[in-house]
Amino acid sequence: MRRDGNTRAQLVEAAYRVLAKHGYESTSIKDIAREAGVSPGLVHYYFTNKEQLLGAVVDEATKEYCHRMEQMRESFAADRLADAAMAEPMARTKTHADWYRLRYELYVLALRNANIQSGVKELLTRGREGIAETIEAVAGKPLPNETELSAILFACFDGLALQSLVDEEFDLEGAYRILGQMAMQFVGTQADDEGR
Repeated sequence: MRRDGNTRAQLVEAAYRVLAKHGYESTSIKDIAREAGVSPGLVHYYFTNKEQLLGAVVDEATKEYCHRMEQMRESFAADRLADAAMAEPMARTKTHADWYRLRYELYVLALRNANIQSGVKELLTRGREGIAETIEAVAGKPLPNETELSAILFACFDGLALQSLVDEEFDLEGAYRILGQMAMQFVGTQADDEGR
């Protein structure tokens, strides 16, 4: 997580560390305040409750992820972009498993708490849009059904990460290899259909 020197950003960074280590249920505002080196009252000044703070943590991590994906689209030629785009969430699963764990906690909370559903909806929308932009960059043009493909890939990324986190024997690389082949076959078929 990025640290930009302001108090809100420091609280989000501290919350990320504490929530990733202890989970949502076992974390208190006091724990986050202690990690940030501030009083619990200051945490409440910036965030109404723990749910709002978790939303801010996931939102910040998602912004960073979207920024990295944008940089990747600008850095790779279309013929290499597909492989790079598939490698990124697989690598993230291995190196930033805490990011996925926090997302899952947020998803569960959104199912039970109407106050954070809109934030999760926006997070999901941004994720699908970023994937759609990558699909367009790989194909060289907008494709029919790219919205649906983006939703499917987004669900696959989250689902594969979950399986990897709960099953040490799960073949993440194998699953991503097949997912990449399926996605490229679909993109190629859509591009061919457009050309006819």
